Amino acid sequence: MKNFVEHIGRITLKFISEYGRLGIMLFRAFVAMRKAPFYVRQIIEQFHYIGRKSLPIVFITSAFIGLALGVQIGTQMNPYTPHWMEGGLILRSILLEMGPIIIGLILSGRVAAGISAELGTMKVTEQLDALRSFAIDPIELLVMPRLVAAMFAVPTLLVFADVTGILAGFFSSHFAISLSWEGFVKGMRHDFYISDVVTSLIKSFIFGIVIVIFGSYFGMNSERGAKGVGKATTLAVVWSSVDILMLDYLISAVLYFII
Repeated sequence: MKNFVEHIGRITLKFISEYGRLGIMLFRAFVAMRKAPFYVRQIIEQFHYIGRKSLPIVFITSAFIGLALGVQIGTQMNPYTPHWMEGGLILRSILLEMGPIIIGLILSGRVAAGISAELGTMKVTEQLDALRSFAIDPIELLVMPRLVAAMFAVPTLLVFADVTGILAGFFSSHFAISLSWEGFVKGMRHDFYISDVVTSLIKSFIFGIVIVIFGSYFGMNSERGAKGVGKATTLAVVWSSVDILMLDYLISAVLYFII
């Protein structure tokens, strides 16, 4: 029993320590944003990497999520429920949950992994130490531009994902229950709330920060060798995904009482 309690204590201390160091990195990255005008080129490059290059997989994933929702909601509705209500159900499902979560998890696997692998390679080849020797802050040069880019790129991707998912949901429900476009729009108008859009954008904004900061943190603290870089990449994907799911609940709960 004593060994078990000690083990739990060590895990808890390590957890608190890691999140404390991650919080310090995030704070330093936010402070470095005062110099963002000097890194416009790097910010644009990262926006291209995070945003534009993620569009194909975002379109594909969102389309199939919408198609699945159209079939599942349409076929599970009560026979006495008006078909037009499916438009509102699909709209709110995508805006509040499916859109932000899918975007977050997709970018965790693509962006967080890429950042972690790139910075981890720079760490093991001592490129980060070389930057420090020239009095260049790696967080200012490598983390801050990615963070700024993600703050704009992820909400932008979410807009494309939501529109794609909603349209796919209509096509799916049209073939599943013969729902007309007029009925689908009627359902969306009936259940549309501007607070849903605000909640969706807030989630994507925070998820973008989480993805970049976890990828950067584990990459810049990776162990030596190819095995260390691979481990850092895995940790970045796993922990960013877990945090996105936890934050999704917390943000939903908090905004429910505020908005």
